[in-house]
Amino acid sequence: MPPGPAESLSAKGRQTRDAIEQAARKLFAERGFHGTTLGDITSAAGKSPAVFYRYFADKEDLLAALAESFLHDVVAPSGLSVPLPESPDDDAFFTMVVTGYWTMFKQNIGIMIAVAQLAATQSRFALVQNEFRRFGMDIVAASVRRAQEQGYGRELNAEHTAAAIALLFENFTTVFVGASGLDVDIDDEAAIATLSRIWKKTLYGY
Repeated sequence: MPPGPAESLSAKGRQTRDAIEQAARKLFAERGFHGTTLGDITSAAGKSPAVFYRYFADKEDLLAALAESFLHDVVAPSGLSVPLPESPDDDAFFTMVVTGYWTMFKQNIGIMIAVAQLAATQSRFALVQNEFRRFGMDIVAASVRRAQEQGYGRELNAEHTAAAIALLFENFTTVFVGASGLDVDIDDEAAIATLSRIWKKTLYGY
């Protein structure tokens, strides 16, 4: 019998499912999807493999559930409340949005890493990854159009610029939120400031 929806679970069932999901998030962040076995997840959650299969068909099904929840419970709602820059001097806009993006990414780094690893070979995870990307691209594109309304960045193509900045953010964040191995010392505050400046200068030139 296939696993049922989370909404139909008892309180104890939800606790068990949550324990499995939290263990997977942590292990995917530390080891990646391919470096994490189903046994690793159930052991970390304090559950048996038999219990795992009551909730998920396999490890990929678990990741798909995590990604879907992240998209619809975290990513989509956060996009509804994003404003646009009031003026070329609205540094607070760029800092606020980048801080939100960085924090959201950091709290869900395990999901992001695992989805990226599977997106290279599986279309369903490539589609999920592109939904993550579209979220960022839509915000950046809207900010380009706002700057153009204000008389700046007229030479910019909003969609192209949005793709370039969103992918820059994605790769920069993946490397520095994770264990980069690079000889570059950058903390959260410096990372957010760097990304904010790049975005603002692209639009306004200073």
